[in-house]
Amino acid sequence: MSPQQPAVVAYDGSAEAREAVRVAATLFTGRTLLIVSVWEPGLAQAMAPLRDPTGMGYGVATPEETEVIDEVQHEHAVEAADDGARLAREHGAVAEALSATEGGDLAETIAAIADERDACAIVVGSRGLGGIKARLLGSTSRDMLHRTRRPVLIVKAPE
Repeated sequence: MSPQQPAVVAYDGSAEAREAVRVAATLFTGRTLLIVSVWEPGLAQAMAPLRDPTGMGYGVATPEETEVIDEVQHEHAVEAADDGARLAREHGAVAEALSATEGGDLAETIAAIADERDACAIVVGSRGLGGIKARLLGSTSRDMLHRTRRPVLIVKAPE
């Protein structure tokens, strides 16, 4: 591993992600932390089939509504990445913020960024959901282990 290789830190603003940034800043001193926040375009279309409590469909979002929702999500991802990079700097790290468009799978997107940047490791926060909750809601940290050959550090927030 070259000291020029950054560490990629997945960041969504949660307590677990904040702890992941703090731990990464401590463990990867001298390396740039690439703080990555991912957003999903087309979310309005993906949610269209959902039903309201009355059983009536919400209908399909118009192209204009989809564009507005995508812009709001993109802005949120940029702000989250900037917030994470600011937090990393507060902990003494050199940090770069990056917002990325999800290509269909969050873990795959983060792993692809780590590959593109030749990262030394990927750091993710974990909510620690177990059993059925993890299966129903998914687990980015678990998926990350299957999507990359790079070292993955999974960080839980202190209780």
